[in-house]
Amino acid sequence: MTTTRSSRAAAAAAAFAVLALAGCSSSDGGGTTSPSDEWTPGPLDEYQARIYGYSLDDDRTEEELQAESDRQNRRVEELVAACMQEEGFDYTPAESSGGSISSDDLDVEWGTREFAEQYGYGISTDPWGSPDDAEAEEWVDPNQEYVEQMSESEAAAWSEALNGPPIEGDGEQEYDWTTAGCYGAAQHEVYEGGVESDEFAGIEDELERFYEASSADPQVVALDEAWSSCMADEGYGELTGVYSAQDDLYTEYNALQGWEDPEYLALSETWDWEAEPEGPPTPEVDEAALAAFTEKEIGQAVADVDCQEQVDFMAERMRIDHELQQEFVDQHGDELEAWATAATAAREQ
Repeated sequence: MTTTRSSRAAAAAAAFAVLALAGCSSSDGGGTTSPSDEWTPGPLDEYQARIYGYSLDDDRTEEELQAESDRQNRRVEELVAACMQEEGFDYTPAESSGGSISSDDLDVEWGTREFAEQYGYGISTDPWGSPDDAEAEEWVDPNQEYVEQMSESEAAAWSEALNGPPIEGDGEQEYDWTTAGCYGAAQHEVYEGGVESDEFAGIEDELERFYEASSADPQVVALDEAWSSCMADEGYGELTGVYSAQDDLYTEYNALQGWEDPEYLALSETWDWEAEPEGPPTPEVDEAALAAFTEKEIGQAVADVDCQEQVDFMAERMRIDHELQQEFVDQHGDELEAWATAATAAREQ
């Protein structure tokens, strides 16, 4: 199956986010972050920021970042409404909730040893707390009443125009904005500059291969092994890499919540959703098991911070990444420049 431009954009953005978040880790085991650990963009990051339209400006406040996100969301909704009108349907743009999670709301700095000691990875500990029920505002779909007044066939046509045809079969289908209805087209224009995939398909393929190869680079493998060896000494011998260290914890935590329990799944399948649309009762959680999990989570997170400090993980990973990025830019600079120029121009139209 051919990989689509949108999936590559997501992969590139994810790689950027992983390294940026890793930069939050403390290098002194305390509450501060060493200047050498602060994430800085590499040469390929600079091109991707221009291609995909995000900012590398670390000076922007979280309020400014949220405002930009809200602006993009409004533009998507406006484009969706115009597209749906062309398809013969009404569509009321949905408003963003405007809510955001701010690191300023924490009593300790994210990524520090103090954070790990208190919250672990933040999986089961809810660092930001839950909003009071009185303050929690339930999102209401402004199009729900309109769709409910349609016949079954009309509602299906409306949904297909909005999101594209339903996925058939059990196999995974890679996202393709061209088959994702008005939302796919709107998101493509706002977040990807509206540049057609075929024009830069070659460099996109190279970029995807670059990220796949980077994770297997001998320097990266050696760094992961050094961290894994340290974690093994701390009693966590099953972990193989920093960026996958939390995977098993999330799986275990999700199982503790009971949503995937066979009895609960069976209840959901036989539930009369039309008569009781709120669904079956929330599964009961074993509080003792949850407390034991939190203790386990915190222990691993503290060891993780310490081992990253011991091997100077962030600084080394960033150094390696910048070297690999420079090699890629040296080989594909002209193609990247053409792509970035076209994407920037498309967004400014």
